Parts: sequence; structure tokens; C-alpha cells
Amino acid sequence: MNRMLANGILLFASMMAHGFEPVVVCSSVAQVKPATGFPTTPKTVSAQLKLADGTSFSVFGRATFTVVRANENDTVTGTLVFDLPVEARNKIAQSSNLSVNNVPTRVSVNELTASFRRGTACPQIKLLIAAKMVEVAGAQLLFDRVVLNINETAEHMNQLFCSWTRQINVKRQRQGVIAAINRLLAPPEPTEEAVENKPVKP
Repeated sequence: MNRMLANGILLFASMMAHGFEPVVVCSSVAQVKPATGFPTTPKTVSAQLKLADGTSFSVFGRATFTVVRANENDTVTGTLVFDLPVEARNKIAQSSNLSVNNVPTRVSVNELTASFRRGTACPQIKLLIAAKMVEVAGAQLLFDRVVLNINETAEHMNQLFCSWTRQINVKRQRQGVIAAINRLLAPPEPTEEAVENKPVKP
């Protein structure tokens, strides 16, 4: 036994002398939190575009609102994504003396608040997004009273939104539904017990 121990010590010393480091296998692994959010159904909406030369006109593009948080005041917080049409990008580039490649194809607005339209309910819930002005390559894009939809499906999140609006309309308590939505939007971090031992590459 002592001879085996001595051989093990010599082998370890030899590995360290040649620059090898011991591999440590941990019981838990740090993980990046997955992206969360619940998107509305994509829909074509209008926005007002004001160019650098002062002219303005309406543009139409596909928009989606991704809910990241449900609020106790019966609103939701999220990100609005709007696809700029080619014609609008060309006009922005011309007005701002830019290459069209320098004008984004998609505009993203974070931390927007949306509320439920009065009396809305399934099978199609309507969300009203507050007005917001966004700078786009020297131009200004105004979103005013954008309305996007959450359609009823068998999915758990969609059913929770149906329950939420139903509780609002009958003036009943809905804190439990709001909490359930937020749990789905931001699942808890995995515990050490839930993470299996994973091999570490040498």
C-alpha cells in the first residue's frame, strides 16, 4: 500500500513539473440565465417618421411586443420590436446623408409599458402601448397608441393572460395570476441538487 502511495506521489510531482494541472470536477456549474419573454402575435402597425429635413410621413411595419414582466397595476413591461420597411430606410438614409446600410432594419424599444384595452378579453386580448419617440439614424420615429394582440391558445401562458383579463373585467383579485405569469417569465435559477455532475475537459 505504501509503495502504491509513493508511486502516486511521484506521478503527481512529475505531472506538475511538466506543466499539467489537476482537473477538478464540480458538483454545480455556473449557467447563463436563459432569455425570457412572451411575445404578442406579430402585426402590421403604423408609426410617424420625421426625417432630418423636417418632413414627416406614416410608415407601416411588422411589430411585436415581448412581455418581460407583469405588474400589479394591471400593466405589462416589455420590448417593442418594429421592422422598418425598405422605403423608410431609403428616405432616412437620403435625408441624413448616410448609406442605407447604416440605417437599421429593425428598431427595438426596451422598458415600454403596455396596458389592456378596456373590456378586452379572450379569444383576442388587445394591448395598448404608450407613445414613444425613438431616434433612428438622425430621424425620429413616433409610436402612438400601438395596439397588439395576444390570441387565445391552449398554451399555459396564453391561458394565464385570459384569466388575468377575465378577473379584471369582473373586478376580482388577480395577484395570484400575475405572480404565476412572472414565474413563467423568469424561472428560478437551478439549484445545486438539480444540476448533475458534468465532466470537465482537461
